[in-house]
Amino acid sequence: MIDGVTGPGAFFGFTLGCDGELARWDRLVEYYLRLESESDRIKVVEMGETTEGNPFLLVIISSPGNLARLDEIREESLRLSDPRGLTEDEAETLIEHGKAVICQSMSLHASEVAPTQMAPELAFELVTGEDPDTLRILDNVVFLMVPCFNPDGQIMVTDWYRERRGTEYDGCQLPWLYHRYGGHDNNRDAFQVNHKESGYVASILFRDWAPQAYVDHHQMGSFGARFYIPPYTEPWRPYADPLVYWEHMWYGGHMATLLEQQ
Repeated sequence: MIDGVTGPGAFFGFTLGCDGELARWDRLVEYYLRLESESDRIKVVEMGETTEGNPFLLVIISSPGNLARLDEIREESLRLSDPRGLTEDEAETLIEHGKAVICQSMSLHASEVAPTQMAPELAFELVTGEDPDTLRILDNVVFLMVPCFNPDGQIMVTDWYRERRGTEYDGCQLPWLYHRYGGHDNNRDAFQVNHKESGYVASILFRDWAPQAYVDHHQMGSFGARFYIPPYTEPWRPYADPLVYWEHMWYGGHMATLLEQQ
């Protein structure tokens, strides 16, 4: 591990994900800015304000060399996303020269707290790791992380939980929906993109970057299965390339293999 980079435990004063504690969005923002000041593997972009006026972040993690030519890698990803006008040789050159662009977003549904609480740990491991797997990932991937898709709701849920922690209402659900307009249906807004937050993520996915893979991290409920991994259940989008569904199976199979190993 690289020295001189502040770990999440030292910054927040507790282990993220432990019982009885939630890191609030304002402190999470401060942590990503701290990482950016201490590491050359991370770049923090404030895309704008949320519906309630909180900062909406895009955190970019890769090798220092990749971050130095970020605009070039982004242009290559965009050209490959719509290869019309490219010859086969030009496309192969872009594939060979470019890097994989992967996007992951966290806690679209604010009561599903785990992804946003996990994200600083993931960022810390990537910016400090010196093992071969981490270095290989950093060299070959530009990782676009939306550390919280719904910061307004994250603040609502965190404040509600803290105010009732240790009382008879400890752990009770927020009695209102955690987005001013969309509530729990904010992911359905991907269809019309009415919310500011949806617009920011849509710009990442379809205008600015066109990543080759996108994962939106949710959290399972208190009952039933604890892990839900690809391949996904029906209905599937009928007109997607069949390779997408093969890749879903590979992706989920790799997850299952690693979980079994551990």
